[in-house]
Amino acid sequence: MMISSLKPNYIHLLNNYNKILEQRNNYLRQIKYEEKDEKILDIWDEQLAEYSFKIYEYRKKYIEKFSEKIENIHNLITKSGKEEIKIKYISNSKDKESFLENLKKSRKIDISRGFTATGIHRDDFIIYINNRQVSIFGSQGQQRTTILTLKLCELQIVKEEIGETPILLLDDFMSELDEDRRKSFLENIRGNQVIITCTDKIKIENESSTFFVENGICKKE
Repeated sequence: MMISSLKPNYIHLLNNYNKILEQRNNYLRQIKYEEKDEKILDIWDEQLAEYSFKIYEYRKKYIEKFSEKIENIHNLITKSGKEEIKIKYISNSKDKESFLENLKKSRKIDISRGFTATGIHRDDFIIYINNRQVSIFGSQGQQRTTILTLKLCELQIVKEEIGETPILLLDDFMSELDEDRRKSFLENIRGNQVIITCTDKIKIENESSTFFVENGICKKE
């Protein structure tokens, strides 16, 4: 979503990829149930490979931007110096040739399942803290802090790209943070325009406006 907001050509490539993917999936089911000629898949495979590589290049570039910032920002929030954070981009579409090869290898499986099992639509990124995957081994506080770290990375990248600081929206982000992480995070969003919603009152030691909503009625404190 972030890349799409910065690079209109990216969303154009992604939309085209998804259209071709849908066509290929439809034809896979026709092969399975109507015994259509599977050689026709070569047409969609070639197009998917072309778009896949271009989309991969965009994603790779921005994951690298995150990698440059993520450790420093995370350390500012945690202030512990004990959490080494890394981000890794997982993809099987690093070049057109390997993607085509993967499609051919999984063709029989794709026909059996009725959908395309390999491609950039299966891409993901994984966050590690101290070489352990956060989504599996991280505490709730670590997982929430990691999300906030990613949001601040995104904030900096967007600012670098467009020359303006975007508005940061945070919905009930305090619930799983301990007091030290809350304080560190709030210190590191000073100077930005931020809208925070939460169920508990928080103290922000800079210029801010606080609104209390009860039974649909909003009052400024």
